[in-house]
Amino acid sequence: MRLPFCTHRFRLSGLNLERFLNLMKQRGIPLVKVHRTESRTLVCECYSADLPAVRALTEEKGWKLEHAAPCGLSAAAHKMKKRPGIPLGIAAMLVCVMVCSRFVWRVEVQGAGAYKADLVSFLQESGYHAGVRRTSVDASALENALLRRYPQIAWFHVYVANVTLVVEVSEGVPMPELPPEEPGDLVAERNGIIHSIRVYAGTPAVKAGDVVQKGDVLIRGFERGRDELQTAVRADGVVLARCWDSFTVTMPLYEVNSTETGREHTSVRIETPWFHWPPGENEPAYLASNRLIETRPVGGVYFPVFLQKNVWREVRMERVPRPEEEVRREAGDAVLKLLKTALFHDEIIDKWVDYCMIEDDKLAATATAERLVDIGGF
Repeated sequence: MRLPFCTHRFRLSGLNLERFLNLMKQRGIPLVKVHRTESRTLVCECYSADLPAVRALTEEKGWKLEHAAPCGLSAAAHKMKKRPGIPLGIAAMLVCVMVCSRFVWRVEVQGAGAYKADLVSFLQESGYHAGVRRTSVDASALENALLRRYPQIAWFHVYVANVTLVVEVSEGVPMPELPPEEPGDLVAERNGIIHSIRVYAGTPAVKAGDVVQKGDVLIRGFERGRDELQTAVRADGVVLARCWDSFTVTMPLYEVNSTETGREHTSVRIETPWFHWPPGENEPAYLASNRLIETRPVGGVYFPVFLQKNVWREVRMERVPRPEEEVRREAGDAVLKLLKTALFHDEIIDKWVDYCMIEDDKLAATATAERLVDIGGF
């Protein structure tokens, strides 16, 4: 049976080599390659399965066949016969990969935020850890168990990707608490100067132009009827006041440049779910360094063994002064951007930026915005 890429190369010498080619064609024995080196010498390549027939033909007709050598897959098979440990090692690795692919070797929790540590502990207590069989992972049951334990979470998504158990978490947004309906006053939630007031229920306690502080009553929770009797109500209305908000950004008047010195240290270790070899980081005693980490799986994604290469490159740190105008411009742009981001939903009446030096090596930019805010709160 002719197998692709399983061929033998041989050297044929003698007279009337064209007759050899014709006989090969008549007997249906294909040649992969034919190359004439001399007038009485051919270098040919045939399928390994046809080599005995080619030998019989050359012995029958008197041609000389020599230097027959395997090529392609035949050469690889020939080498493996001399080294039986290689195919045995490959077979053992394939068996190991097939066995390891039936287990979960990593547990990854995404988007859990403050619940991550407790969630990881709960998964371990529930038996979902490195080494658990993939068939024993019931994603639906685990999602229901997590929802019962964490009712404040909106939803969980559990699935197995390769050898990793992934738990995706989406935190819920709690419903706002509705204010009580009992009577009461509307008070100022912050300091400001009253700009305008609209009363929907209650009696106004301030007017435009008044200066109020946090906690002052804006609309009193009572109304006077025709009979001059006071009735307790829930005060309601819109009280717009001029308020000021400030944000500060501090920037150093210098920058730290790092330059690699040329010295570097390389460390390679094997990482598995059970141990690390050699143990420890083996970090060099550099004052400052850049660290490059390269992790490659050994034997494929289903084999829980990784080769981690760490390269530390020593750097020299140098403090370089910056022009004050450049730092002032960057600090001003940064604080104005912070201001617009924080107050994007409000209409800003006016804004300005003040600068000051701090300890001779820092510049502080303070942006102040004046805006109209509804400061009333029940």
